[in-house]
Amino acid sequence: MPSKLPDCFHWVEDEAGRQRLFLHNIEVLEVRQQRGGWVVQVHLNDSQLPAPMVAVRSPAAGMRWGARWSKLRAPQLAALVAGRRHEPRQTCP
Repeated sequence: MPSKLPDCFHWVEDEAGRQRLFLHNIEVLEVRQQRGGWVVQVHLNDSQLPAPMVAVRSPAAGMRWGARWSKLRAPQLAALVAGRRHEPRQTCP
């Protein structure tokens, strides 16, 4: 089970079996199958740095990695989401 994230984050499993993490309805990352393994692909990232793609053992491991990564960067991710939505920055508790 992934670590506890603030309520503004939520996981969605789509019909293809991908686990997708959203922050205020903007996709942050996804855990998906690739060539017989599993990867975490980050979609919401500072454009100055390359978006991480990390190989993981399982969907659960990918969700744990994604939750930790997102939790550490919650303020920065909230600022990126606000910029994409052209709104004032929202905070997560």
